[in-house]
Amino acid sequence: MVLQQKTLVSFWGKSAPNDNIQIMGSWGETSNVKSDEQGNWELKLSTPKAGGPYEVKINDSKTSIIYKDVLIGEVWLASGQSNMEMMMKAVGCEIKECIENQKEEIKNANFEKIRIFSIYEDLTAERIKKESWKLVNPKNIERFSAVAYFFARKIHRELKIPVGIIASSWGGTRIQSWMSNKTLKKLNFINEKLPIADKVKDVITERLKYNDSITKLNEDRFGYKVVKLPKPYHIWSGQLDVWDLYKDKWRNLNLNDTDFNKFGYDDSNWAIWSKAGPNKKFREGSFKNIFNSDEPLLTKGIFWIRTYFDIENIDDDYSLIIKKGISQVDQTYVNGILIGNSYSFIDERNYKIPNQILKKGKNLIAIRITDLTGDGGLNSPITLKSRSRTKEISYEKIKFKHQAFITNGTYAVIHDLGHEELISVYSKINDNFLNGYEINSTNGYSTMFENMIYPVIPFTIKGVIWYQGEANVWKPDYYQDLLTSMINDWRGYWGYQFPFYYAQIAPYNYSNKDFSYLLREAQRKTLKSTKKTGMAILLDVGEKEDIHPGNKQDVGMRFALLALEKEYNYNVVSSGPLYEDHKIVDDYIEISFKSVGSGLTSKGQLKNFEIAGANKKFYEATAKIVGNKVRVFSKKIKRPKHVRYAWKNWVEATLFNKEGLPASSFQSDL
Repeated sequence: MVLQQKTLVSFWGKSAPNDNIQIMGSWGETSNVKSDEQGNWELKLSTPKAGGPYEVKINDSKTSIIYKDVLIGEVWLASGQSNMEMMMKAVGCEIKECIENQKEEIKNANFEKIRIFSIYEDLTAERIKKESWKLVNPKNIERFSAVAYFFARKIHRELKIPVGIIASSWGGTRIQSWMSNKTLKKLNFINEKLPIADKVKDVITERLKYNDSITKLNEDRFGYKVVKLPKPYHIWSGQLDVWDLYKDKWRNLNLNDTDFNKFGYDDSNWAIWSKAGPNKKFREGSFKNIFNSDEPLLTKGIFWIRTYFDIENIDDDYSLIIKKGISQVDQTYVNGILIGNSYSFIDERNYKIPNQILKKGKNLIAIRITDLTGDGGLNSPITLKSRSRTKEISYEKIKFKHQAFITNGTYAVIHDLGHEELISVYSKINDNFLNGYEINSTNGYSTMFENMIYPVIPFTIKGVIWYQGEANVWKPDYYQDLLTSMINDWRGYWGYQFPFYYAQIAPYNYSNKDFSYLLREAQRKTLKSTKKTGMAILLDVGEKEDIHPGNKQDVGMRFALLALEKEYNYNVVSSGPLYEDHKIVDDYIEISFKSVGSGLTSKGQLKNFEIAGANKKFYEATAKIVGNKVRVFSKKIKRPKHVRYAWKNWVEATLFNKEGLPASSFQSDL
């Protein structure tokens, strides 16, 4: 383990009621406390400057525990959603490298004085009790946050002292889920009813009560059946062994669909795959994403696909292959017989088809797909392969039926609606089920705080690095208030003003209903509303068609630069240019920036600037660097008043300081 240097660090545990507890550090410090009536205890021990290894001895009246190889150094918490969670070698990244230079980075990950602690996805807050600090080596680093590792590596190399990094992230989560219920209740713009309890344990009780009531409401109002799902788990963390514990429960769910896998079942009223998708947004020729991701209840659900195929030679050995996998749980049948089932969103499906179940001529493929975390569907075509031939099933021949939508990680709602009808009632269903605080919903209000942050609070940390925001781009209006409130919320629970550094999300080709540029602006403005913060600008890191850019090295490095300058007093430039002010000179606008470092520069042509007059109608502008300022003008605007830069979901960064750090996007009138 690593303990924070030159401070009081917490130790906690459970012993006999009213027992005397003593902790001794081999550096010469001792602390004592008496356990409470339930046997719980917590105390603090003073730590020296960075160094080690040391030993820590804990005694009660009956037992003595000695922790060896204890290091003293700097301890940081890394949190957020998928871009922070993304592991050095996540599931599905074994062949295709998800992190730039992944194999070499893992191979060279040998740092005796960097220790890592993972808070794996868990909605029970129980797994943390089984976790332990690990050395950074090629094996241990594979399932650890890439951003967190690159940050810790840079800090360690510069400070030359031990570094501990705690990773607690969950993909696809909104910022509201990472805030305490107590803080959320103070925010007037949160319109949904929140649980009345303030304490963490009481909140869970209130949520359980609410779930029962919302389930009854659904049954009474819509007449739909509600079933409880078996305990899910998140496949990105690589916990594939858990599937063995729950696969039978998933397979045997009573979804009123026992006939769907049968040869000859009447599927004439089922939808055709090629015409799937709300408002006909389905991409022609694609096997993925039956539903549009703008409709969360529709994308997280249980549905069936059925298609027939013809074969002549039934003596051959056949395999059913879906090369890029299925999102996410599948039970795959041929002629009513189960030939395979898996739980993975990206792993190849390769199921052998027993000869004895095949028929000469017409045969049936039926697959039940359960998707919990995104857009459900086949990630690539269904392929039939034998010794003599390979046959690809056309997407145009596939029929499907949406059988249930999942309200959270606990309940599936069985419906009897056609595809178009389901879409039409979506808003009513959404009003009842996405109120923000259902138990076991990763995006329920305070869920992540209660299960992924609250258990970590006893750890004494130096500070936090945070990478989140992608899940809030559809509604960015309140993000500045939310982020500011969350930072203050965490500091309040820890009891001190630690530094908090966050990433400004990278550009990406979001839908036209998302406003990532407004969210980036909210993040930029948070620098002014909250003390001891810093923002890692990632305008040059994004990938147009991948919300998870592979360049995690620069992200970790930029977090480290912020810490080195602001906390460790290094003479480095830690930020790219930040809009400060502008003035109007004749027919052009002159923009001033902070964090220009040794000067402004451009990479390629300086572009993506726009100006507007009093009517705020923006036009593309010509831009040039003059000293440490940027001048912009357009022949279409004679009296410019407003200016903005990189004001799009997807945009390429062109303005940098000479240290190579990109400027943040901005709009002057906001």
